[in-house]
Amino acid sequence: MSKSACHHATEQIYFYLDGEMTYVRRLRIRWHLRRCGHCCGAFDFEERVKQMVRTKSQTEPSAELIQRLHTLIREEAGDDPER
Repeated sequence: MSKSACHHATEQIYFYLDGEMTYVRRLRIRWHLRRCGHCCGAFDFEERVKQMVRTKSQTEPSAELIQRLHTLIREEAGDDPER
């Protein structure tokens, strides 16, 4: 594949992975990925990273963190009970 085709594909990597492009552009990227092992590997890697972040970010925050956030919000709103 040409360097410009690869450059264009990798510039669009996040738009492609997030589904933020037109159907025709998606088809063009998909066509490129079928023929370019280097770009396909890059896209696969980025997809795995996004999946890992999505999975790891689904943990519940601690009760202490929630309490601290509530306190900060009250302070910012001027509802600080210590005033």
